[in-house]
Amino acid sequence: RQMCIRGSLKPEFTDAFELGHIKYFEKGTLFSTVYFRNTTDKIERIRTVNDEGFSVTAPYNLTGEKSFGVEFSSDYKVNDWWKLDLNLNFFHANIDGSNIESNFQAKTYSWLLRQTSRFTLGNGMDIQVRANYDARQKTAQGVRKGIFFMDLSASKRIIGERGNLILTANDIFNSRRNRSIIVGVLYVTEGFSQSLRRQMILTLRYRLRL
Repeated sequence: RQMCIRGSLKPEFTDAFELGHIKYFEKGTLFSTVYFRNTTDKIERIRTVNDEGFSVTAPYNLTGEKSFGVEFSSDYKVNDWWKLDLNLNFFHANIDGSNIESNFQAKTYSWLLRQTSRFTLGNGMDIQVRANYDARQKTAQGVRKGIFFMDLSASKRIIGERGNLILTANDIFNSRRNRSIIVGVLYVTEGFSQSLRRQMILTLRYRLRL
């Protein structure tokens, strides 16, 4: 068993091969890509439980991960005040953690979505809304459940165009929560964590003229 104590982790490296195509339309573009990625010494957090029932979660170097998939990126101008950006990624991954435990191997299909809307409302007012979704995905030791969250930002030019008032709201629905199921010998753990809760920040910028 390879224990990863402080300073013993190796960096992970990825060889990536991509073939892309771009198509231009009157109001937007579509960029499509097929890819293959081979990652060696992939770093993943692994949970172990000793004979007394105490668990330790620590980063380990796995043998690696091979993945292939297709990705689509597009921008579209709905009208003069509304623009859309979209990123959609479908992939298959083969995770190999057999250097840790022989059964730490997984084959998974998953997908992720990123969508951004930009609104230019006039009078110096701009709004941006971004939605993110990562679908359920198998890991070397279990499953990472799907996660959805949205961010919002708005800006307004004030004080004779010299000032800018910016409101940023991260994770506006407070839904950016990591959920996982870890399966080990004689135990199953369902995990839930949230590194940062919803945040709202109001910023005032002012440009001084010399």
